[in-house]
Amino acid sequence: MKSDLPSQDRKPEFRIPTEFGASLPTGAAKQAVEILGRRIANDAYPQDMVMPTEEELGQSLGVSRATVRDAIKVLSGKGLVRTARRYGTRVRPIEEWNLLDGDVVAWHDSTHPRIKRIFAETTELRAILEPAAARLAAIRGTQDQAKTLLAAANAIYPEQVDIERLFAADCQFHVTLLDMTRNTVMRQMRQIILTMLRVSYEFGVANPENEQVSREGHLAVAQAIGARDPDGAFKAMSAMLELNRSLADDYWRDF
Repeated sequence: MKSDLPSQDRKPEFRIPTEFGASLPTGAAKQAVEILGRRIANDAYPQDMVMPTEEELGQSLGVSRATVRDAIKVLSGKGLVRTARRYGTRVRPIEEWNLLDGDVVAWHDSTHPRIKRIFAETTELRAILEPAAARLAAIRGTQDQAKTLLAAANAIYPEQVDIERLFAADCQFHVTLLDMTRNTVMRQMRQIILTMLRVSYEFGVANPENEQVSREGHLAVAQAIGARDPDGAFKAMSAMLELNRSLADDYWRDF
């Protein structure tokens, strides 16, 4: 259906970057990984516990032992479990989990206390990384990239209930920002930033009791970068992250 909105008022469609997609197998193995991942993340199998045997897991999941074995390999790669002949499969300490893996984060129930800690700790990292990235973006980014950044900022409408569209626009904004730094190592941190955003949405944005994501804050960052104002971009990004920092500080005060 054709939109009745003027072209300047239409909201562009952004897709969640492909690197944010789940790094899982397909079919029965994918289902087994997700079920076992949720059990581990939500403490049905607590850390240091020896998990049931492959045969027992296969029976509980309704899959073959080979499928269970494939699932355990994936979970091992994400740091959740380790296997040894003398004891089978053991859940690893949480400190050894890959908590910047989007799948591991997603397997947690949104009410799990660990989500609050992940949010607090990733917020601290974002507060260090992203203002510096905004400064570099203002210096090194191209005009076309600046236009994409501004379009993504303009597409952020927190008052709408479509969280997926909001999240996709936010992802596009932050991925473009990192691309604009022209720093290869920093660009490779896109997956980390996207996972951090996911935590932010799970704990912050999706909670109706919290203030919503700041469209004005994103616009201020995009405009400073477009004006090639590195100091302004740094300050605008720091200010935009202030809400997240306050939520993180609340966690540490209660810790």
